Amino acid sequence: MDSRAPIDTKKTPKNDARSGSQSAPRSTFLLPELIRDVLASLRAPGFWLYGAWIQTSVRYRSQALGAFWMVAGTLAFVTMLGTLYSQMLGGDNPYYFGHLAAGYVFWTFMQQLLVKSSRLFQQNGSMIQNGYVNYPDYVLRDFTGQLINLAYNLIVVVGAMVVTQIPLTTAAVALLLTVPLLMLTILGVCLFFSVLGARYPDFGELLQSLMRLAFFLTPIIWSTGTTGKAGMIGPFIYLNPFYYLVEIIRGPLIYGVVPWFEIGVVVLLALIAWSVACIVYRRAKPYIPLWV
Repeated sequence: MDSRAPIDTKKTPKNDARSGSQSAPRSTFLLPELIRDVLASLRAPGFWLYGAWIQTSVRYRSQALGAFWMVAGTLAFVTMLGTLYSQMLGGDNPYYFGHLAAGYVFWTFMQQLLVKSSRLFQQNGSMIQNGYVNYPDYVLRDFTGQLINLAYNLIVVVGAMVVTQIPLTTAAVALLLTVPLLMLTILGVCLFFSVLGARYPDFGELLQSLMRLAFFLTPIIWSTGTTGKAGMIGPFIYLNPFYYLVEIIRGPLIYGVVPWFEIGVVVLLALIAWSVACIVYRRAKPYIPLWV
């Protein structure tokens, strides 16, 4: 009788030291490296999910009004500017307060994410150089923190809709498509900007200046049907990517229409953003610790 123990042909999966989870299935290696790293972050959300919650809670914990300060600035802006410009720029728009509130809230969400992402790896340089190199975790942490801020500021949008008696139509169902599409597009751009900002530290300052200019070129305060000087920008509105990103949310929510053309453009923008981000990330990933 053979007393030798049978050989176990099953291989124990190796641990992925970078993400703290088991190595991905073989099929995932067909995906771009950026997608694999993002999926690894989503499978192990402890760092970025808990980090976003901690950053938000610590920021307002010692203040008497707490999280109200996340809403205060938006509420003051919409109330004062809406009152001032409702007749000047929105006299023909009975939904102007809702138009302004929805546009400004989602614009602030995008602006904060894009500008902060361009400085993200530089600000976390010490952690990256110490070996924590699952880069999408940093982007997802900031993204989740801004989502919490957005959730609070949506109170202002709902309040503006109630005050101006904007009806919620069946077109609002399209938000189930457009909101995830907006988030996916912005996340792709943030991943690209984070790498670009690591390589070129001055990019964050340039982006912040460009975003200030883009605010006035995007129909936030004014609308596409505005007459006068603001209306002169109208013919060039289709060259502004932020118009499409704002309109796919504001159209169904405020005006009760589904902007199919704008949705199609944002789908194209999402594909471009993620394609460029994947290419740049694959080439730049080994050098990020040296840049920061």
